[in-house]
Amino acid sequence: MKNKRTLVAALAAGILALSVIPVQAMGSGNPYQDAQTGLNYVVYQPSYTAGLALKKFGMTTCGVGRDESVAVQYGSGKKFFTLTESSIKNICPMNMMLIRGATRTVVNKPGAGSLAGTQVVTISVGIPRAQLNQFFSHLVPKYTAK
Repeated sequence: MKNKRTLVAALAAGILALSVIPVQAMGSGNPYQDAQTGLNYVVYQPSYTAGLALKKFGMTTCGVGRDESVAVQYGSGKKFFTLTESSIKNICPMNMMLIRGATRTVVNKPGAGSLAGTQVVTISVGIPRAQLNQFFSHLVPKYTAK
Protein backbone atom coordinates (compact mmCIF):
# COMPACT_ATOMS: atom_id res chain seq x y z
CA MET A 1 0.00 0.00 0.00
CA LYS A 2 2.84 2.37 0.86
CA ASN A 3 4.56 1.70 -2.49
CA LYS A 4 1.29 2.46 -4.33
CA ARG A 5 1.01 5.86 -2.64
CA THR A 6 4.61 6.66 -3.48
CA LEU A 7 4.08 5.64 -7.10
CA VAL A 8 0.88 7.71 -7.38
CA ALA A 9 2.60 10.74 -5.79
CA ALA A 10 5.61 10.43 -8.13
CA LEU A 11 3.32 10.08 -11.17
CA ALA A 12 1.27 13.12 -10.13
CA ALA A 13 4.44 15.17 -9.60
CA GLY A 14 5.74 14.14 -13.04
CA ILE A 15 2.50 15.10 -14.77
CA LEU A 16 2.45 18.44 -12.95
CA ALA A 17 6.06 19.15 -13.93
CA LEU A 18 5.37 18.35 -17.59
CA SER A 19 2.27 20.54 -17.66
CA VAL A 20 4.24 23.57 -16.38
CA ILE A 21 7.00 23.43 -19.03
CA PRO A 22 4.88 24.59 -22.03
CA VAL A 23 3.54 27.57 -20.07
CA GLN A 24 7.04 28.76 -19.26
CA ALA A 25 8.24 28.20 -22.82
CA MET A 26 5.45 30.37 -24.29
CA GLY A 27 6.68 33.57 -22.61
CA SER A 28 9.08 35.85 -24.45
CA GLY A 29 11.19 36.51 -21.38
CA ASN A 30 10.25 40.21 -21.61
CA PRO A 31 7.38 41.07 -19.23
CA TYR A 32 6.42 44.16 -21.28
CA GLN A 33 6.16 42.09 -24.47
CA ASP A 34 4.15 39.42 -22.65
CA ALA A 35 1.84 42.09 -21.19
CA GLN A 36 1.12 43.49 -24.67
CA THR A 37 -0.56 40.21 -25.62
CA GLY A 38 -4.29 40.58 -25.09
CA LEU A 39 -4.35 44.29 -24.21
CA ASN A 40 -6.24 46.82 -26.34
CA TYR A 41 -3.70 49.62 -25.85
CA VAL A 42 -0.01 49.96 -26.69
CA VAL A 43 2.39 48.90 -23.93
CA TYR A 44 5.53 51.03 -23.68
CA GLN A 45 8.81 49.82 -22.19
CA PRO A 46 11.42 52.30 -20.98
CA SER A 47 14.83 51.91 -22.60
CA TYR A 48 16.22 54.45 -20.10
CA THR A 49 15.58 53.89 -16.38
CA ALA A 50 18.04 56.34 -14.76
CA GLY A 51 20.25 53.36 -13.90
CA LEU A 52 17.57 51.80 -11.68
CA ALA A 53 16.88 48.07 -11.76
CA LEU A 54 13.44 46.56 -12.29
CA LYS A 55 12.11 45.51 -8.86
CA LYS A 56 8.46 44.59 -9.51
CA PHE A 57 6.32 43.98 -12.58
CA GLY A 58 2.63 43.17 -12.46
CA MET A 59 -0.79 43.65 -13.92
CA THR A 60 -3.66 45.30 -12.04
CA THR A 61 -7.34 44.76 -12.74
CA CYS A 62 -9.22 47.92 -13.61
CA GLY A 63 -12.80 46.70 -13.42
CA VAL A 64 -15.20 44.59 -15.42
CA GLY A 65 -14.84 45.00 -19.18
CA ARG A 66 -11.64 47.04 -18.93
CA ASP A 67 -8.08 46.18 -19.86
CA GLU A 68 -5.66 45.51 -17.07
CA SER A 69 -3.10 48.13 -16.15
CA VAL A 70 0.68 47.57 -16.22
CA ALA A 71 2.22 48.35 -12.80
CA VAL A 72 6.01 48.48 -12.47
CA GLN A 73 8.63 49.64 -9.96
CA TYR A 74 12.26 50.53 -10.64
CA GLY A 75 14.75 51.11 -7.82
CA SER A 76 13.98 51.34 -4.12
CA GLY A 77 14.75 53.36 -1.01
CA LYS A 78 15.55 57.02 -1.63
CA LYS A 79 15.64 56.72 -5.43
CA PHE A 80 12.84 54.93 -7.26
CA PHE A 81 9.88 55.36 -9.54
CA THR A 82 6.64 53.52 -10.13
CA LEU A 83 5.20 53.31 -13.61
CA THR A 84 1.54 52.68 -14.42
CA GLU A 85 0.20 52.26 -17.95
CA SER A 86 -3.44 52.06 -18.96
CA SER A 87 -5.63 52.77 -21.98
CA ILE A 88 -6.49 56.45 -22.54
CA LYS A 89 -9.99 55.25 -23.48
CA ASN A 90 -10.53 53.58 -20.10
CA ILE A 91 -8.07 55.05 -17.63
CA CYS A 92 -7.57 52.67 -14.76
CA PRO A 93 -8.60 54.34 -11.49
CA MET A 94 -5.71 53.66 -9.18
CA ASN A 95 -4.76 55.06 -5.82
CA MET A 96 -1.87 57.34 -6.75
CA MET A 97 -1.26 58.98 -3.40
CA LEU A 98 1.92 60.99 -3.31
CA ILE A 99 4.40 60.56 -0.54
CA ARG A 100 6.43 63.50 0.72
CA GLY A 101 9.03 64.56 -1.84
CA ALA A 102 7.51 62.54 -4.70
CA THR A 103 6.79 63.87 -8.18
CA ARG A 104 3.83 62.70 -10.25
CA THR A 105 4.06 62.96 -14.05
CA VAL A 106 1.35 61.99 -16.54
CA VAL A 107 2.05 61.58 -20.27
CA ASN A 108 -0.23 60.33 -23.05
CA LYS A 109 1.46 58.20 -25.71
CA PRO A 110 -0.07 57.41 -29.14
CA GLY A 111 -1.81 54.21 -30.11
CA ALA A 112 -0.92 52.07 -33.13
CA GLY A 113 -2.96 50.01 -35.55
CA SER A 114 -6.23 49.12 -33.82
CA LEU A 115 -4.74 49.67 -30.33
CA ALA A 116 -5.65 52.72 -28.25
CA GLY A 117 -3.17 55.22 -26.91
CA THR A 118 -1.66 54.83 -23.46
CA GLN A 119 -1.62 56.98 -20.36
CA VAL A 120 1.75 56.60 -18.63
CA VAL A 121 1.91 57.78 -15.03
CA THR A 122 5.07 57.86 -12.94
CA ILE A 123 5.54 58.66 -9.30
CA SER A 124 9.20 59.27 -8.64
CA VAL A 125 11.39 59.96 -5.65
CA GLY A 126 14.98 61.22 -5.83
CA ILE A 127 15.05 61.47 -9.64
CA PRO A 128 15.86 64.86 -11.20
CA ARG A 129 13.48 66.32 -13.81
CA ALA A 130 16.12 65.96 -16.56
CA GLN A 131 16.26 62.19 -15.97
CA LEU A 132 12.45 61.97 -15.94
CA ASN A 133 12.36 63.79 -19.28
CA GLN A 134 14.88 61.28 -20.67
CA PHE A 135 12.78 58.43 -19.32
CA PHE A 136 9.64 59.66 -21.12
CA SER A 137 11.48 60.29 -24.38
CA HIS A 138 12.84 56.73 -24.34
CA LEU A 139 9.58 54.77 -24.03
CA VAL A 140 9.55 52.05 -26.70
CA PRO A 141 6.22 50.58 -27.94
CA LYS A 142 5.99 46.79 -27.66
CA TYR A 143 3.25 46.57 -30.31
CA THR A 144 4.31 45.18 -33.66
CA ALA A 145 1.99 45.33 -36.67
CA LYS A 146 1.02 41.96 -38.08
